[in-house]
Amino acid sequence: MNVQVEAKAVDERGSEVLSPSECLRLLAESGGAPGRLGILVQGRVVVLPYNFLTDGDGLVLRVGPGATLEALLSEPLVAFEVDHFEPSAIDPFAWSVLVQGEARVVRDPVGLDELRALGVAPFIPEPGELFVRISIETVSGRRFRINALAATRYERRSS
Repeated sequence: MNVQVEAKAVDERGSEVLSPSECLRLLAESGGAPGRLGILVQGRVVVLPYNFLTDGDGLVLRVGPGATLEALLSEPLVAFEVDHFEPSAIDPFAWSVLVQGEARVVRDPVGLDELRALGVAPFIPEPGELFVRISIETVSGRRFRINALAATRYERRSS
């Protein structure tokens, strides 16, 4: 019997290129963890940490009034990045997933009830009561090995 194994795509630096379905799986498994929201504020890119959850075909965050909300209302195109480091002594690796899409404040009462039930729980004590859904228009990701020196430095810093 001739069994063919599907080759994994690799980029020019040797990182495994993750399929969209693998990226979505990693995002779903990482829900509740922090990611980084990239937004445009007064013509400059700003990157902010936010907890998130996945919900259907999007990501959900909670925000309060202020500069982030104003930026999202004036320029809804955003990027959201999540990464993970696995400091295994045998084979340390990391992955990173990038979502690009449009952020919209959820105002529909039924939609709001569903999002409240998800339990988006930001780290900050007063996260705000507005829910923002980011559509996943494009998703990409990479998985790569960590070099030994970087892994050692990370482990020392984390202990």
